[in-house]
Amino acid sequence: MQKMNILKKYKKQLLWLLDLTLNVVIVFGIVLLVERFLVTPFDIYGPSMCDNLNIINEECTQGYGEKIIINKAGYYIDEPDRGDIIIFKPRFSDEKYFIKRIIGLPGETVEIINGYVYVTNDTNPTGTKLEEPYLSETNSGKTKSFPKGGKIFQVPEGEYFVLGDNRNASTDSRSCFHNPYNQACTDGIEDAFVPRNMIAGRAWFSFWPIANWRTLEVPEYPELD
Repeated sequence: MQKMNILKKYKKQLLWLLDLTLNVVIVFGIVLLVERFLVTPFDIYGPSMCDNLNIINEECTQGYGEKIIINKAGYYIDEPDRGDIIIFKPRFSDEKYFIKRIIGLPGETVEIINGYVYVTNDTNPTGTKLEEPYLSETNSGKTKSFPKGGKIFQVPEGEYFVLGDNRNASTDSRSCFHNPYNQACTDGIEDAFVPRNMIAGRAWFSFWPIANWRTLEVPEYPELD
């Protein structure tokens, strides 16, 4: 009788352990699925999106700073749009992620003239200056091109032209995501564009520091309507 009681005790403990293990596996699996397909956290590095992102204690952070949530699920339904802040890998990198704002859509032509961005498309065949109210005073009208970059960018189908909001300190489509004063676009202007399949998702919500909590709104561009 005592032996049977001991066996029952061990059986009960074993079933409890199996139940706990199964629940942990299920929870862990759900977390992985959510991060893989729906939303995931992202640590912003560098000053390229200041003064809209990575401002800590009212200063532009040069290293890691603000933490955000990436919305992956939205792009299963809709295509990336102008003004979206996206997280992506450039075509030449399998590891490093960038965060920039979409400026030019597939099939458009983006031109940099006297510090401003002009967009030419089917509804604006002569080109229209892009109004960018999200740019700070130090960046508004300061979108420059680089000697080894380009001034006119014809965006291929299925790809996007992106810029950082901190135009004076952003490595972006203008320099093909390379050092703007060294290599830049010497490997080919096609490196200036972000293929659709290299976009991980849209910056959706800032959650750290707590003082920075906010939803990241997408601007409108009525001048291009």
